[in-house]
Amino acid sequence: MKQKIGILGGTFDPVHTSHLELAEAARGEYGLTKILFIPAAVPPHKRETEITSFKHRLRMLEIACEASAFFECSPIEGELPRPSYTVDTIKALQCGKAKEYTLYFIIGVDAFLDILTWKSYRKIVQLVSLIVSKREGIDEKELADLAYSLGYKHTNGSVWVGSEGNKDICFLKKTPADLSSTSIRKNISDNQIALGTIPEKVIEYIKTHNLYATQAL
Repeated sequence: MKQKIGILGGTFDPVHTSHLELAEAARGEYGLTKILFIPAAVPPHKRETEITSFKHRLRMLEIACEASAFFECSPIEGELPRPSYTVDTIKALQCGKAKEYTLYFIIGVDAFLDILTWKSYRKIVQLVSLIVSKREGIDEKELADLAYSLGYKHTNGSVWVGSEGNKDICFLKKTPADLSSTSIRKNISDNQIALGTIPEKVIEYIKTHNLYATQAL
């Protein structure tokens, strides 16, 4: 039987508990074997924004993943051409191993609504199933319009079934806490880290390396 691997990509600057809750919700609701966290080396949508070095973001993720036997961190985007495009990462992960596992790409609803701006977005929905995390106040009509424009139809339950080679789009029932990395960085800079927003060992790493202390926010 193929393993079901969830991919959770992002800047992770820094990784916080909402990321971990999202991963666990996807794993639990869709029976994923494990979650692979992939920090972006150079996010294409943030090339004009100053971000923490890939080395530190990767290490913080590795530390956070130690808390679960189902979580794993991959440095793959540090080895691929930059900027970090999702379609290239997926192809690299599948190279020679497509028969071994099925990939599920985990994504927040805001990023999903922006997917038409992604490189080769139609190829992405043909390569992997999407697991989308909604949030309160989302415009369901906007979401439905996008799904239909990508060639999907709604079925009973929380799955949109694709056609013409598209994989399914699945929606999470559980909504993780809505935390902002920008706000967290500011709190760290102000020495006011909110309890429960970042794993304790990650906080220790941030303090040891003096991350975010003088970063422009």
